[in-house]
Amino acid sequence: MDTITHGMITRVFAKAVVSEPRGRDLVLLATVCSVLPDMDILFGAGDPLASLQNHRGITHSLLGAVLLGFPIAALAYHRVPHALFTRWRGAEGQVVVGNPHGREDASLGFWAFYLASALGIGSHIFFDLVTSYGTMILQPFSDRRFSLDLWFIIDPYVWLILGVPWLLRRAFGRRAWRAGWEYRVGAMLLVGYVGLAAWVQMTALRRLDTWVEAEGLSVVTMGAIPVAFSPLHRKGIVMTPDRVYDIPVRVLRADFGPIAVHPSPFRTDDPFIIRAWATPEGKRYRWFARFPLAMRREEGGRQRVILYDLRFEGRLEDLDAVGRAIARALLRRWPALTERKRQALEVVFDTRGRIERIGFVR
Repeated sequence: MDTITHGMITRVFAKAVVSEPRGRDLVLLATVCSVLPDMDILFGAGDPLASLQNHRGITHSLLGAVLLGFPIAALAYHRVPHALFTRWRGAEGQVVVGNPHGREDASLGFWAFYLASALGIGSHIFFDLVTSYGTMILQPFSDRRFSLDLWFIIDPYVWLILGVPWLLRRAFGRRAWRAGWEYRVGAMLLVGYVGLAAWVQMTALRRLDTWVEAEGLSVVTMGAIPVAFSPLHRKGIVMTPDRVYDIPVRVLRADFGPIAVHPSPFRTDDPFIIRAWATPEGKRYRWFARFPLAMRREEGGRQRVILYDLRFEGRLEDLDAVGRAIARALLRRWPALTERKRQALEVVFDTRGRIERIGFVR
């Protein structure tokens, strides 16, 4: 999920729970902490594969939330950021670092600030976990990536829900019912949208299980991946030892969409694909890819092998009517979108079969 959406979601939940002006500092702290975990994109600056390996790592782990909360809470409790900002504006002397009593409610203790910071980071972890990218919540003890596969990584319906509190305030004003009621409505809608996505996910997986049993397939791994602009649709992926099935699942219809079948990414009949996976970069990508695929193209005697993950490949058949309309509009503007591989590794062999170049394709 994008960083800005993380901050907006946490702000809605924080304002739904904490009353103002008493808890204004806590709301701000939780919101700021909810965007901090994405600082890990800097860990692999200049190395895309390192970015794949490090992103959603220790800063997105449960231990990271517990530990990172302490220094951030200490800085906020002693008003260090506020003092630095005040000094930057040229108003020295108004705030003393280490004096927590300059805030609107001096009764707020350190542990209130720690809880706000830890929950802000925890919110980021959870709402990354609901996407399909994978989050290493057990770092540094395990590099396994976990995902709930509930929301697409960028979901405009979430943005619409986040706009509800603002619309309600515009329509009814601040004095309607109780303070913060509009944010409670927004929070309940977000919880409801997570619940809807969980029902869609379980329904899609049950239907895939039924199809696999009817086909008599031996399954290596299987998943139902959220797709863009289509909350009631899933990209079903079934991997067997020799094939990978791409199955559009529409939970409100009894039938599947057109099924695409791909050969195994680890087939032994293509030496170039075997060599691409055997490179150090190929091994790192294989660790990351949840549903790996491989393809080879010959271009002027050179062999171009692309290793990619079916999670990041979209088809119009995956989408509902709204999603297809948006996708067609985007394709009219950028017609090459369907041909580009995303989050993929490219290995190019020269005419003599030697590795010429290895690069990451975003």
